[in-house]
Amino acid sequence: MFAGCFLVLGSGAAALWWGQERIIGLFVQQANQYLRTPVRVGKIELSLFDQFPRVAITMHRVVVTGSLPHDTTALARARRLYFAFDAWDLLARRYRVRAVTLTDGQVAVRLDAQGRPNYDVLQMDTAASATDEPFAFDLEGIQLGRIGVTYVDASRQQQFAGHTRQMRATLSVKGEEVTVRAEGETHVQALRVVDDAYFQEKDLMLTTHLRINRQTQQIAVLPSEIRIGPATYGVAGTIGYYPATKLGLRLEGRQTDVQSLLALLPPRLNHRLAGYRSRGEVYFRGTVRGEFSTKVNPRLDFQFGCRDAAFYHPQYQQEAEHVFLTGTFTNGAAHSVRTAVLDLRNVRGQLGGRPFSGSLRYTDFQEPSVQLQLLADLDMARATRFFPVAAVRGATGTAQLSLQVAGPVAQLRAGRATNARGELTLHDVAVQLRAYSQPLRRLNGRLELRGNNVTMQSLTGYLGRSDFRVNGTLKNTVSWLLTPRQTLLIQAQVNSGLWDFDELLRLPTAVSTSKRGGRAGGEYALELPATLALDVQTNVRHLRFRRLRGRELHGTVRLRNQIVSSPALSVRAAGGRASIRGTVDVRRPNLVKVSTTATCTQVPLDSLFYVFEDFGQHFITARHLRGQLTAQIDSDVYLDGALYPLTDRLEAEVKATVRNGELNNFAPLQKLSMVANREQLRHLRFAELKNSLYVQSRTVYIPEMDIRSNVRTASLIQVTGTHTFDQQMDYHLSIPLLPGLLRRPDAAGGTPTGPRLLLAVRGNEQDFTVRYDRARAQLVTGARPEAASPAAAPRPTTTRPGILGRILQPTTRPNTGEADTRPATVPRKSTPKPVAQPQPGEYFEF
Repeated sequence: MFAGCFLVLGSGAAALWWGQERIIGLFVQQANQYLRTPVRVGKIELSLFDQFPRVAITMHRVVVTGSLPHDTTALARARRLYFAFDAWDLLARRYRVRAVTLTDGQVAVRLDAQGRPNYDVLQMDTAASATDEPFAFDLEGIQLGRIGVTYVDASRQQQFAGHTRQMRATLSVKGEEVTVRAEGETHVQALRVVDDAYFQEKDLMLTTHLRINRQTQQIAVLPSEIRIGPATYGVAGTIGYYPATKLGLRLEGRQTDVQSLLALLPPRLNHRLAGYRSRGEVYFRGTVRGEFSTKVNPRLDFQFGCRDAAFYHPQYQQEAEHVFLTGTFTNGAAHSVRTAVLDLRNVRGQLGGRPFSGSLRYTDFQEPSVQLQLLADLDMARATRFFPVAAVRGATGTAQLSLQVAGPVAQLRAGRATNARGELTLHDVAVQLRAYSQPLRRLNGRLELRGNNVTMQSLTGYLGRSDFRVNGTLKNTVSWLLTPRQTLLIQAQVNSGLWDFDELLRLPTAVSTSKRGGRAGGEYALELPATLALDVQTNVRHLRFRRLRGRELHGTVRLRNQIVSSPALSVRAAGGRASIRGTVDVRRPNLVKVSTTATCTQVPLDSLFYVFEDFGQHFITARHLRGQLTAQIDSDVYLDGALYPLTDRLEAEVKATVRNGELNNFAPLQKLSMVANREQLRHLRFAELKNSLYVQSRTVYIPEMDIRSNVRTASLIQVTGTHTFDQQMDYHLSIPLLPGLLRRPDAAGGTPTGPRLLLAVRGNEQDFTVRYDRARAQLVTGARPEAASPAAAPRPTTTRPGILGRILQPTTRPNTGEADTRPATVPRKSTPKPVAQPQPGEYFEF
């Protein structure tokens, strides 16, 4: 028996070997009758085993040229192409191709800008029937394996890329009618329309049944299915393909859910919703009818919705339950975005057991108009977990929202939203923002939307330890939310029990100090958005900053273009009252400019030095001073990103009056025992002291002033000098030797004259000397000055921290890239000046 089989196979193989040239020749002759374009084949052979039990003509390295003129891109390439026919046909010398197998290939279908295809490579010859030819195609099966497919339509800006893993098809021809059945697995990389990509990286199971009528040039799509995961999409209808594409299709989704629908959309439309899942009935169906060409779109009509469905996100562990929705979409009578309408009706459901409802109508996708109604009772914790907001880390509390918006979106963005109404009522809401460590908590009150503005009614809450109660208006709110670079103006009355600037000025936890150019540890920062404007009346009972404890802060604060200004702010602090007017310019984050005019009245000196931590020095401290200070301070202060002063840019003028002053236990005075006893010098008192101080180039200049004290032998002391920010002192004192014999001042108010003791105090706060001021004495008497003693030269010293005392510390100015426009520093001359009052150009002219 086996011998007979081998004999038959051997006979067949011999017959094929002797007749293969004739069979291949007939195949090539017959194939050329159906081809309009050249086909290049590396090798053709006849095989008994490639498609056993059928005999196969195997073509290797096949290249099919496209039909577009001057097109160098091949229509198809294949590593192997098999044409199989039955052995019985071989014995009867009637060669009928029964099956075609294509493996390891690439098909590139293209349409040029005029809509001409590159696949018009076949020509049909209907003059003769298949029975009249010795070689003919009578396909019973087509099999594709590992075939890449690309489709590019330049006229419609459409692209398709996919990969057929395994596809089986049958083809039958009866006269002018061709019937195709196909089933298989395909991976779609993307279907791109203009800039949007659909069906990205999706595995499809395709089952299709097509009937092609070559005479009417129409394709009848019999009920076919596309399965994507558990969802099934049914397609049926007709497609006319000449002279223009005309569609009449019906589509329906079965066993669909929200993720299967969102997965079909491009990332631009579904990126925020792609992670959500659904349970329950979600459906859609629709029709596509009309011509589809470069100038005309078909009519689209779709219905979709859900019934008692639940939507949730696996990561957030929250879900909206019992959701009902009815929706429609159409591109309208003109089949375009101008007449497109999206309509959502009868929307209702529950989130965390709290109800919500609403509707939405969106028309004209080119110049859209919107009609929105929304009612919601919100649990803020569940709402923010179900649909997270990037700027919010978490929230608690409850809120009721009512919103109605109608009109063109362009008018909403332009601030002409006349038909916008809404209310948001907050009940003990807390919000933790991602960018700040201080939470907003215990928010209560009502916000009302009227047109483009939002009114705040008794909005109360806490920011960290600071509290507020706000009544006012947020102007241009809708435009600010919908349009980039729009300005939000806040006009409000703010009342507060406490402002804690230790918290309010701390760096946000999410921002590194290196980004601001600041220093590590316990830094402050001041950030103001360019799109925020303020016009606020403040009334604060208490404020706190380091040692400062202020009360009764009143005044107006304005913000425009990242510049804070105030015409008048008043506050009680350090036992007195101060008023401030000026500006804070934060347009350059690493170079903040503060220009102010401040006045204080009857401020105790010891309290002032305590509050400002002795201004960063230990030479004259709060324990040394008593008295009441009245002063006016004009200053320009520059700060870096961490609000450290750039002391080399600081310029100021201080006009001060001290009444009932005392200088107690001051070490330099103890060295004047030659003019008074130590007990009197330990408690030096003076009735009134007036002078103007100047700050420039990191130096405090003290013009000559008279100190009338309680010490009889030194009842009039004249002082002048300088004090640098590096704590280098150069003071000059003039003390009368015979105060009882001094001539009275003249009528013009001059200073009494007589013999005086001239002293110089030089050094730093830890190491200083009190010496006879020989250089000044020679200058007064007209003698030639001698060289300064080496012992009187300033010595370097270390600096100490403080609040405003940072002004008295050496600080290296960061490289901001800005031109230095400060006045030039005049170098110190070798000859001492008679007084230390700054020369022209050495201090800022106010």
